Amino acid sequence: RALHFLSGVMLCETYDVFKLNNRGKNVSSTSIKFTEERNSFFTEERLKDMCVKCISKYLKLSEFELQNWQDSPEEFAFEETRHVSLFNIKAASEHFLLNMTATFQDIVCPYVVQLIKECSQHDRSNLETVLLIDSIYSITVICSYDLFDHIDIDLWFSTLVEELKQEGPYCSILRRRILEVIGRWVTIKLSQDKHPAVYEVCLQYMAGAQDLVVRLTAATALKAAVSDFAFFPPSYSPYLKITMELLYTLLRQVEECESRVKILEVVNAIIDGCGKQIVDFVDPLIDWLPGLWEVATDHAMLQSQLLTTARKLARCLGARSVKLYSFTDPVLKYVLTQDPELILLEDGITLWLQVLENAPASTPSLVHLFEWLYPLLQLGSDSLKTSLLIIECTILLDPPAVISRYGAGLVSACVSLYPEVIGEAKVLINNVILAIVKTVPRDQWPDLTPLLQILVRNLDEFSDYSKVLTTNINLLCYLILLDFPYFNNLIASMNNNELLRSIVQVWTSKAEHFYQMEQHKLSLVAVLTLLSNHPQLLHQHFSEIMKMIERAVGKCTEVDDKGQRYDCILRKHSTPDDEFITGGETEDYKRRRILESADLIAKIDTITFLRAKFNELRLAVGPEIFTKLSLSVDREITDKLSGYLG
Repeated sequence: RALHFLSGVMLCETYDVFKLNNRGKNVSSTSIKFTEERNSFFTEERLKDMCVKCISKYLKLSEFELQNWQDSPEEFAFEETRHVSLFNIKAASEHFLLNMTATFQDIVCPYVVQLIKECSQHDRSNLETVLLIDSIYSITVICSYDLFDHIDIDLWFSTLVEELKQEGPYCSILRRRILEVIGRWVTIKLSQDKHPAVYEVCLQYMAGAQDLVVRLTAATALKAAVSDFAFFPPSYSPYLKITMELLYTLLRQVEECESRVKILEVVNAIIDGCGKQIVDFVDPLIDWLPGLWEVATDHAMLQSQLLTTARKLARCLGARSVKLYSFTDPVLKYVLTQDPELILLEDGITLWLQVLENAPASTPSLVHLFEWLYPLLQLGSDSLKTSLLIIECTILLDPPAVISRYGAGLVSACVSLYPEVIGEAKVLINNVILAIVKTVPRDQWPDLTPLLQILVRNLDEFSDYSKVLTTNINLLCYLILLDFPYFNNLIASMNNNELLRSIVQVWTSKAEHFYQMEQHKLSLVAVLTLLSNHPQLLHQHFSEIMKMIERAVGKCTEVDDKGQRYDCILRKHSTPDDEFITGGETEDYKRRRILESADLIAKIDTITFLRAKFNELRLAVGPEIFTKLSLSVDREITDKLSGYLG
């Protein structure tokens, strides 16, 4: 309580003159008096005395802790991270020292540096001396940011490495602390050219000959090193094989679930940092994942970490993630069906999505998981978004199997869900329906009419441009192009004579906000197809339609060196480009690119299509009426269209 009280006095902002001045507030006589009294109390001599008291009495490892180190090394290795109670003397001392170095940095920091230098003169064969050095070094971990400008870590690092090599009856105590110091400072100030030496030190002390606490601390320090923002993966390549071997050995030797969690965190950091470089060294881990899951039956934190590890492995392995199926298939089934408190749900469905995105081909088990998807659609927003992405990915992976078995139930679920959600969730539902329309033959579509009626009915509710409106329009465009009679019947079923006019009005007014040339071309091709079948719409919206067409042609065509206008999308897909198909990070990406290359708009030449449809429209409404309607269009737009039409 006394330490917390003193910390409160140091940090008090209400009466601190310096902090009040910095905030531009008035300084009262009380504030001046408080600051004077505080400064007179916290003299240089008293601050140093309190620093020594904390180091020598409260931060030192106690007999109980040393005994715990011997009896339960795994528990001890991570015990210090649990010192959070206000009534824990070590935690209170750490908090006090942190505040003292921050508030009186000019006094305390140089004194700490002095204490560190004096450590080199101490006898390391004496337990009390070793414990004192351990306490002093611990301050550099606790107060690292305040000591940033006072410690030359590059110079000290060389000294620390030499200290690590020293043998003695209590060398493990200092090795543990030195590794903790290195793990802290490697992300703060240590020069980049020293990082390989850090890797080597950590790996050396992760080896089996070392004390288990030292090995676990070395692993934690290595995690910090590879998680650093300046981490350069190629520089770590020579160490990958030995790293994974040492981590697997540690995983097999530890007994506590919490220790396994911490080691898996290191593995995950290595995977994140090194990416696909890791794929040649993960087979032992993959083989051991099912056994770890069995051990983790009553330990949700370990189960969660295993799901995270599997997700990261799936991402790195790509198509080779099929190696994980012996683990992911039963585990995902467990998460979806036997986890009553849904503790693992978020981790589980994120893993499921990653497995689908990297699946090179469909399997019965991946499709079968779809059965347990419907309840997820009723859960919270985060789970809902991931669930809808899972639906879309599964459809793209195996359209016939998914739609034939689950299509009707899926559409029914979307119909119930659509009025209850907003924003991104609506976009994701639209993407699911688009996936069905684009991948499944027309005669195999489930009954989409109830959902499409909702989309059409609410189209004009989006007064402002939004991704929801864009995906709604895209879906209607594909209906027009893939099965115009189906689109006609859909409009007729809604018993609204003005509905088609309303759709065109919204469509043309929002088309200027499309940001992809594919959207512009899709809209152009679909509206011309619609007008060919309903030319009467020209009389009401001619000017808006021409403006939209001119903009779309300008967006998706360019002029080559010979002065010839060409279709950018058609050219992109007409020239074989393996990079376009295979250059993505996932198998799902490749599936989407293949689907894009097979799309209608990738096969239609914009200029040829435009000329043919304009001729049809002239004949449908009559040349005189068409010319008269053209007079209502801005001259600049008609001139551009004339240029496009030749």
